[in-house]
Amino acid sequence: MQSSLATINSKINSLSYTMDRMTERLDKQVEHVDEADRRISAVECKCNNVLQAQTQEDRTVAELRAKVEDLEVCSCRSNIQVVGIAESTAVKNMEHFVE
Repeated sequence: MQSSLATINSKINSLSYTMDRMTERLDKQVEHVDEADRRISAVECKCNNVLQAQTQEDRTVAELRAKVEDLEVCSCRSNIQVVGIAESTAVKNMEHFVE
């Protein structure tokens, strides 16, 4: 009878040791998953910030492009084209040249 109790006690101790090891491993896995979750959350936050910055940059580029096009149109309207005078003609005093 003592032998049977000792065997059962030994097996219970073995199971207890095995459960303790499994609990430790499970705790480590939980820590790793928690760390991975924190890192993923940080990356998602950074991605959202980058997307917001990119959206703002796209708006700025569109605004600048529209402004450049507007300035180009305005500059074309303000140009005076004189017909009959070669473009290569360089004169210091244009009034004297026109007279």
